Amino acid sequence: MKPVLPLRKIEKFLLIILCLLALIVIAGGILLLFVPSEKENGLNQSSSEATQWRQEEVKPEENYLDDKTSLLPDFCNLNEKIPDISFEDENGTVVSVKEWEGKVTVLTFWASWCPDCQKEMTSLNQFLDIVKAYGDVNYVLINKLDHKKETREKASKYLSQQGIGIRTYYDNNLKAYDTLGLHNIPTTLFLDKQGILRAWSAKQITDPSVFEGLLKDTIEGSGKVTCDFVTANMMDEKGGVHNIYNTSREITEESDVLSETQGGMLEYAVLRNDKELFDKAFSYITSKMNVNGLTAWKVTNGTAANVNSLLDDLRILDALKSANRLWGEYEEPIRNYTSSFERFGVKDGRYVDFYDRKYKQYANRFTLCYGDLKTMSELALQNENLKEPYENAKKLILEGKISDRFPLYYSWYNYKTNRYEPDDLNMAEALVTLLHLAEADSLPKESITWLKEEMNKEGIKARYTVEGKVVDGYQYDSTAIYALTAMIAERIGDKDLQGKALRKMETMRIVNTSYAYHGAFGMEDGTGITAFDQIMAMLAYEYTN
Repeated sequence: MKPVLPLRKIEKFLLIILCLLALIVIAGGILLLFVPSEKENGLNQSSSEATQWRQEEVKPEENYLDDKTSLLPDFCNLNEKIPDISFEDENGTVVSVKEWEGKVTVLTFWASWCPDCQKEMTSLNQFLDIVKAYGDVNYVLINKLDHKKETREKASKYLSQQGIGIRTYYDNNLKAYDTLGLHNIPTTLFLDKQGILRAWSAKQITDPSVFEGLLKDTIEGSGKVTCDFVTANMMDEKGGVHNIYNTSREITEESDVLSETQGGMLEYAVLRNDKELFDKAFSYITSKMNVNGLTAWKVTNGTAANVNSLLDDLRILDALKSANRLWGEYEEPIRNYTSSFERFGVKDGRYVDFYDRKYKQYANRFTLCYGDLKTMSELALQNENLKEPYENAKKLILEGKISDRFPLYYSWYNYKTNRYEPDDLNMAEALVTLLHLAEADSLPKESITWLKEEMNKEGIKARYTVEGKVVDGYQYDSTAIYALTAMIAERIGDKDLQGKALRKMETMRIVNTSYAYHGAFGMEDGTGITAFDQIMAMLAYEYTN
């Protein structure tokens, strides 16, 4: 053990000085406690003045989403028409963005002094080659002309020196920049032929494969691009979509096929009016997943489980009805499903989660997200014996709100104990409950408010306690959660919430045509790609299209 030596004179002197400095710092801190800060002065003013101060400090358009979304434009959203903006050409003639409708248009906001813009410009010729390969596409540069850091002369000189001959327009005094609520240059907006924003980048693009990916999303539709990935890489030749993607096809097809995925594919196919895709996915259901006339919740190595899932069966039936209205010829499976619900989906006048054909037992529970009220109500109109189960399910859901402070719904109701179980909420399931309520015009305003408040903070996380706190270890984002939030927002007509949800969802999208998994949602290295995330994102694109 090292001995403690006595202090020398110089050390004693230094110690005294340090003590005096510490006393000065402490005294200063005490003074600060009694001198009101600028912020406190604002709060001590009159009520109207204090309100004005708060409004200036926290503007309505500000939010606390992560950096990936904070750089995106404030006043335009994906799948919405871009605001009416205009620019000046090199002769000073005003040109409106509406004049470019009828063609796919790519707008890149830039300035000659911007280092990131300069890096992007080095790839411009490659981008132009890609544009030519995709046909009649407008690709224009929009100069951020503030007449301070940037002037027409500087911009023109830079383009001339770099040998860039692309059409250039000037955003005089940043009118378009401010109208769109841009935060960064370069920002590139990809508009379809109707002037609807389909893709964007609020940072430099230097990889031609990324540029092509964004252009491909714009021309073909992001939902279709994701679907093409799924059908090419996760769907087997019999029409089953496997749960986990791996670059090895063999490993992918070793994973399960889930009824939730098959049902989602049917719903997507109906929205896209794609009968071929619908029939392929439904053929797998009828040939591989039939359980007492309902659908096994999973198929493992070609073997169907003995248990169905009420939620997925209701989704499949709803898709069949929609398909029958579009194309006809699905009356028989609709009748069979309706009959099977009466026999195996209901016990003692109540819907149950599942029926186990091996043990011939009904579930003793009702999971609230399984309550597809719209489809249940249609079944009740067609079959008198399904009226009481519908009314009971509706009552359980509407009375299952946790609290006014945390206005979401309990996960499930226990028929044995006749009470809601206070389990943590899997937020994908919780949002399905809200979506069903929205579809039935029964979503409470306080639930909508909660969604909006969470989106304005750090976003909606993966799991919450019934007290409304994020569960430790689940403070992460999920593609499916934001896809479902966007669908809810579409159903209630809330464009602001819809836009924020799509922004968050897009941060998990892989955009690079050099990857086999371009258009998928997961990690950049191709891991973490699951079928449920893909299907929910595809549906979100179609809902908000």
